[in-house]
Amino acid sequence: MKLLMLGTTGRGTKELLLEAKRRGIYTIVTDNLSVEKAPLKLLADEYWMISTADIDILEEKCREEGVAAIMNGISTFNISVCMELCKRLNLPCYCTPESWHYTIDKRQFKDLCISCGVPVAKDYYLSKTPSEKELGEIQYPVVVKAIDQSANRGMSYCNSKEEVLAACEYARSYSASDTVIVERMLKGHEYTAWYALADGKASLVNFGIMFEQEGYPSNCYSVTTTETNKLDLYLKEIDPYITTAFNKAGCKEGLAWIEMMLDDDGHFYVLETGYRMSGDMMALNHKNVCGFNTYAWLVDIATGVKHSYSDLPDPERKLPERCGCTYILWSKDGGKISEITGLDEIKKLEGINLNIDGMLKIGDVVKKHQYLLVITFDTATEDEMIDVIKKINASVAVKNDTGADIVIRFDGFERLQAIAKEANKLGEE
Repeated sequence: MKLLMLGTTGRGTKELLLEAKRRGIYTIVTDNLSVEKAPLKLLADEYWMISTADIDILEEKCREEGVAAIMNGISTFNISVCMELCKRLNLPCYCTPESWHYTIDKRQFKDLCISCGVPVAKDYYLSKTPSEKELGEIQYPVVVKAIDQSANRGMSYCNSKEEVLAACEYARSYSASDTVIVERMLKGHEYTAWYALADGKASLVNFGIMFEQEGYPSNCYSVTTTETNKLDLYLKEIDPYITTAFNKAGCKEGLAWIEMMLDDDGHFYVLETGYRMSGDMMALNHKNVCGFNTYAWLVDIATGVKHSYSDLPDPERKLPERCGCTYILWSKDGGKISEITGLDEIKKLEGINLNIDGMLKIGDVVKKHQYLLVITFDTATEDEMIDVIKKINASVAVKNDTGADIVIRFDGFERLQAIAKEANKLGEE
């Protein structure tokens, strides 16, 4: 069997390739990047220099070469390409355009949640030219969002009518749609839940918590960990309803995640979904800590293996024995990368199953507040997890062309310990 991988830069691509090669599948990678810029091509059995935007050319090439399976990493663009190619070639694909659009349209996803009883923040419908009546119904503070953007692009916090009007125009400047979301501003901690899907059923693989470094944008989540609190509340308030929503959306197989906030009022409110792997590489923790192999699950589907309800993992009802952690190193400033140090040192940490993901190279130009490196590992305890983060902080540096170290280092260890203490107390009960 020949498997075509779309793109080389999407997170999770390497792990999917390795899983396919482990099975003896002949792997091909394609995009228009040179081997120097995309060394992952050398991991595959073959590579093509065809852009993933050239769907007609790819279709013809796949027919010529007898490609029997097509996959991609987390790239939303390449997911769309994968769906179209699989449709043309009559090959398996875990998602459809009908189910996928809930990932890229926050308005449609929010309406889906409301119809299924999933808690979401109260929102206010505004026409393109809002009336005074519409504006007068808003209770501040609110958040204004573009419906088709993530990572807080096009998002604003507003405390007045004038700010809302400006924020709507700002959101539309990022969006392909005139529709915007205006909703009550939540205040609290963000969490993520990941699900495996089969036969239209969903099973909770893991419920985790996210931490940003204080003083930086809230969307720059430095730490995501399986060592969390509030699992019992999540199972009560969200889990039964979001599984219904996945089914209603047509998410019948593969995997999906949702992000939500535990508001100051003590309740969860769901924010968005992704019908794909998450960019934080938590799939490695799910494999090593939770016992679910995301990469194998997706390769199964692409190669024609049909999962049944009985193949789903048992839903998470208690925290894993080990602590899984993803530590994302963000940039606090931009510039051209002049030096990267300390990676070899942390790779040598004894007894730690550690992975470093990132295409970052000397000479690359980065922007302020973007991913630099994603470091995934697991430990026996939360204290050991904190110790590894401290060692990464002490060892790894990324400098720009001015000689400044631009890494945002997480040091909110008291917050981690407080959550872990609450989680341990729940486990004892």
